[in-house]
Amino acid sequence: MVNLYSYIKTGDTFRKLKINELLFSEYTCMQEETKFGIWSDCNYFAFVTSGKKTWKTIFNDYEANDGDILFIKKGANLTHQFFDDEFCAIFLFIPDSFIISFLETYSPTLDLPSKDISGQDAVLRVVPDDLLSNYSQSIRSFFSIKSQPNEQLIRLKFEELLLSLFSKQTNKDLTGYFLSLCQSRELQMARIMEENFAYNLKIDDYAKLCNMSLSSFKNAFKNHYMTTPAVWLKNRKIDLASRRLENTDTPINQLAFECGFEDSSHFIRVFKQKHGLTPLQFRKKQLEKSI
Repeated sequence: MVNLYSYIKTGDTFRKLKINELLFSEYTCMQEETKFGIWSDCNYFAFVTSGKKTWKTIFNDYEANDGDILFIKKGANLTHQFFDDEFCAIFLFIPDSFIISFLETYSPTLDLPSKDISGQDAVLRVVPDDLLSNYSQSIRSFFSIKSQPNEQLIRLKFEELLLSLFSKQTNKDLTGYFLSLCQSRELQMARIMEENFAYNLKIDDYAKLCNMSLSSFKNAFKNHYMTTPAVWLKNRKIDLASRRLENTDTPINQLAFECGFEDSSHFIRVFKQKHGLTPLQFRKKQLEKSI
């Protein structure tokens, strides 16, 4: 899977402004229909300015069109780029550390929602309004400036966005997520794993998402789940694939991709080790039971 944050930050394909870990980017996709997996070790906003794109989480699809705003938590997604129009968006990458620092500075003046984000998905829709629309336009204007803007000004633009979100009652799911970043590392690790187990990520990638070294991640994972990351991930992927084999007619190649296996051969081999049946045999057996 492509690390979108690293790809944009280090590449020269898109116009961008970056200050340390903060990053604005004007993102444009080619006019062809594509499906692929991406991940980012940094949260990001997508202000869609034209075209259509879908971010797919483990449980839901989020289609974004012109004028829509999505917040995508750090982690992985499957995306679908449509053929119809060229997709363009302003991406704003914002790390956990910046959000936590913002909360430490401004929390006494903010209307803080509950930290309970149980049942929340990895992608959140941001309710658009005139303030956010004007904000998006102001960000686009930076790309027409030849000289590098003042670093403090760029930091203030990120703070402006967070302040505008906290000032409204319409985005409490999102501001609740921001507050949850101040919870214990173990709780954050569990949330990240539950939102990202069905992707073809490496153990190192999960550790990076959890802001841990590899050894610290493995120890924390073992203490919480009483097993290793590799075993837990394999079992969760097979369980998800089993449910989809029972409830959908998704082709095996596509199902393997959507459940995070390296390829269909790997999926079939691992699935048969668990169930003693190939995926197709398992689907046929479940269908016969229902009849």
